[in-house]
Amino acid sequence: MHISLLRPLPRLLLGAACALAPLSHAIAQSECKYTPIGKLPLRYSGPGLEITTEGTINGVPAELLVDTGASQTYLTRTGTERRNIRLYATGRRSSGIGGTSPIYASIVNEFIVGPVRAGRSNMPVVGSMGDTPPYDGILGSPFLFQTDVEISLATKQLTFFVPQKCGGTWLGYWGKDVQSVPMRMHGGEHHRNPKFFVRINGKELEAMIDTGATTSSITSDAARRAGISIDGPGAERGADVVGIGSHTASSWYVTVKTFQIGEETVQNARMSVENSGLNMADVLLGADFVRAHRLLFAMSQDKLYFSYVGGEPFGQRRTLEPWVLAEAEGGNADAQYALARSLYSGEHGDQDKERGAEWLEKAAKGGSPYANLYTGRSLLAQRDYAGAATRLRSALDKLPAERHGAVWLYLARVRAGQAELAKSELATIFARTQNDEWPKPIGEFYLGKLSAEKLLSEADEGDGKERHCEALAAMRDFHRAHAQPEKEGAIEAQIKASCTTPELIYTKLGG
Repeated sequence: MHISLLRPLPRLLLGAACALAPLSHAIAQSECKYTPIGKLPLRYSGPGLEITTEGTINGVPAELLVDTGASQTYLTRTGTERRNIRLYATGRRSSGIGGTSPIYASIVNEFIVGPVRAGRSNMPVVGSMGDTPPYDGILGSPFLFQTDVEISLATKQLTFFVPQKCGGTWLGYWGKDVQSVPMRMHGGEHHRNPKFFVRINGKELEAMIDTGATTSSITSDAARRAGISIDGPGAERGADVVGIGSHTASSWYVTVKTFQIGEETVQNARMSVENSGLNMADVLLGADFVRAHRLLFAMSQDKLYFSYVGGEPFGQRRTLEPWVLAEAEGGNADAQYALARSLYSGEHGDQDKERGAEWLEKAAKGGSPYANLYTGRSLLAQRDYAGAATRLRSALDKLPAERHGAVWLYLARVRAGQAELAKSELATIFARTQNDEWPKPIGEFYLGKLSAEKLLSEADEGDGKERHCEALAAMRDFHRAHAQPEKEGAIEAQIKASCTTPELIYTKLGG
């Protein structure tokens, strides 16, 4: 994930009072003291199984994305709505993979992560991130790189270090196979993520670690310089990449003959080429690379220490990877949902589809909000309205910024004979929605605040035909729920005449 904010937060400072036992016994020179001053647990969260940690915001426990690719620390709408934090319009927008998003301002009374404590401060809020994020905020590079930091997904731990009199001392304390490469900061850049050089097919390219990206990628320009063609033999179109905003970036899978970092070489790796246009670095090494390595960003020495710990460095998440299965079997409900989606795709036959359905139900009962959202929508289509409402309400309790789910809940409530509850819940949720957010016009239509003509007009001002068809589907579902067959039939005729993607309609707003 790549976010560019225009106004940085005041710098957060690590407290030395939280210092743990120094690792001086593990460092070659006795005068060097390498002291861990704070440790954060890491876990995999959300439908993308992103790397997160824990903290507190205004005294309430918070889940936070660990994102070295973000240029600032900020909140999400999930975080602000859970705490009723007021948003202030700034007129600014942030760019990232997928498009742009409005940036809001907010006042936070307290923000605590591990050894860091910040009092009352102004924090930026990203308005739209494609999928509704499960996490309350994002720890960006200014927070993470205030001092030396080690990331070890094998042990699910992030550790901050403060060196004393270490100079040129070798800091790869954890093993004999540790390597290092020089890092450098670009003068004048507000982004604190250090960069370093790698070689792809023998071509030297600039790279950076992006823990907020689930997979590693190469820019289309860098791929061309390395002799890689997205139109060449073996290249295939990948899934569109979703980041912030409502748009997507294209991607392709290609074979990289050699990838080199330090003395480590990976041969014939399948990597992604993306045309996001952001180009913060030629190569972004994402969570797949991080999972296969132990990393120490020695900011004090401008060095990246690393060692290979096992696994596929460029997995690309195209197959069912062992670590996902291990997470699911270990009780991670979000991993169970990810496993269910992989199995339920039917790529491996009906038997896997059945296993996928079992994992999906387990994920929903385990509390995965995405599993509850998915199964709630399915139950709505199956006319189990009470069951749908239960699942959707559970999902929205954990994803308070999820708006399409709120529309589905309204439909389930009305069909279950709870029209007043449906209206009051929807009014509460959309009262927190900004005027420029979609699908607020749908919510206002459902609440009787917006005419059908105005809804379609506002839909046409957005993403064109896709939103127009979504608005029509929402109108049809509203009339169906309220037993208005003539109006439902008229809208259905418009859908059949002008919308060629019915699967999109049902995906967005249920059946």
